[in-house]
Amino acid sequence: MRLCKLLFLLLLSTCLLSCANQRMSTKTLPKGVALKKGLEIPNTTTVRYYLPHIEQESRFFFERGGFWVEPGKGLVEGSKAAFTTYFPQAQPLDRSKNEDYGLLVDIQPSWDFDAGKIVAKMAYRVLDGKNPAPVLTGEKKFTVAFDWGGGAAFYNGYMRTTQMLLIEILNKLQPTATKYPADNKTANINIKDLANMEKPVSLGTGFYFNSSGQLLTANHVLDECLVIRTKSNDKEQDATLGVNSALLDLAVLNTGVKTEHFLPLRKKQELILGEMVSSVGFPLQGLLAETPNLTRGNVSAKSGMKGSQGLFQFSAPIQPGNSGGPIISESGQLLGVAVSTLNSKYLIEKGILPQNVNFGLDATYIARFLRKNGLAFSETNDSTTKNIQVSNDAALAASVRVACYQ
Repeated sequence: MRLCKLLFLLLLSTCLLSCANQRMSTKTLPKGVALKKGLEIPNTTTVRYYLPHIEQESRFFFERGGFWVEPGKGLVEGSKAAFTTYFPQAQPLDRSKNEDYGLLVDIQPSWDFDAGKIVAKMAYRVLDGKNPAPVLTGEKKFTVAFDWGGGAAFYNGYMRTTQMLLIEILNKLQPTATKYPADNKTANINIKDLANMEKPVSLGTGFYFNSSGQLLTANHVLDECLVIRTKSNDKEQDATLGVNSALLDLAVLNTGVKTEHFLPLRKKQELILGEMVSSVGFPLQGLLAETPNLTRGNVSAKSGMKGSQGLFQFSAPIQPGNSGGPIISESGQLLGVAVSTLNSKYLIEKGILPQNVNFGLDATYIARFLRKNGLAFSETNDSTTKNIQVSNDAALAASVRVACYQ
């Protein structure tokens, strides 16, 4: 009897799992959702739609189940399935191309857990390329059971949510290729109309390295930004990406605002083992005050992780948000740029408790990068009469918060 019960439960769980893993069809509609009669389906309007890059790449490791879950993959595939059903000519916005369009749908997706279920959400704005204000805005959500594979649940949630917003667009705007002709160019889209300016996707630190208002920061802070903004002393301004290197994890930002607060490099970029350094950054934004944070430490090694090149170790504590911040000497010279810290979680699991093992890009590589790209910077000799307060004040004045929006 007990064996029969176990077999029944196993069969039931297998059935539930297979059902949960099934992708829903775009040919059916969610309960309570209906299309008005007489609408052109499929619709010939040329549509482009925008999904933030960070949401498309979203994935996490589900420790309890021992597998990776990919909400981003479900978002990309689910939204595409819905769009191509109702608007066969719809394509994701490709900023590298200058394409024609009639309507642009700006989507800001999100998701949450609720009692073991996934709630997929989409806030959206529809732009016609002619009016500065959206012709339609709204928000949709759909709840689905979470399956142990994870993929079908996010696909179903986002497909249904996209389907609901598209039906609302069809019902309220009643678009046609004549009503919304494809005479707009994607190159003319104001990117601030797309980006969610209320919530940056990444935060870091930058600093001026010349009087022309050019900043250095870590390249990974700027991944797929639509808008880059800097902030210092409660003053915000837009910045544009100049040159960058993924290999060095280094990027230059242009602000177009001249400044007298910039950091020089040490002549010959000599790094002295054990010398005291200061690190400036804007860590843990949202938890700490939006003012620069300065910590002290020393150069603990002239090399980084085994096999890495161009990095050195320093012990001044850093946190998320410090990336791209300057590491300066007691004479106020730039010695490096903060780029990463040791993965303490992984080492703690191995029974090792690391303390203040952080990595900076050596100024030798920074100088080569700037010279190669023809960018102006200054160099000074190391001073024998060091004034820590003066050098720290200079670093604080030269540093800014960097925010990336998608």
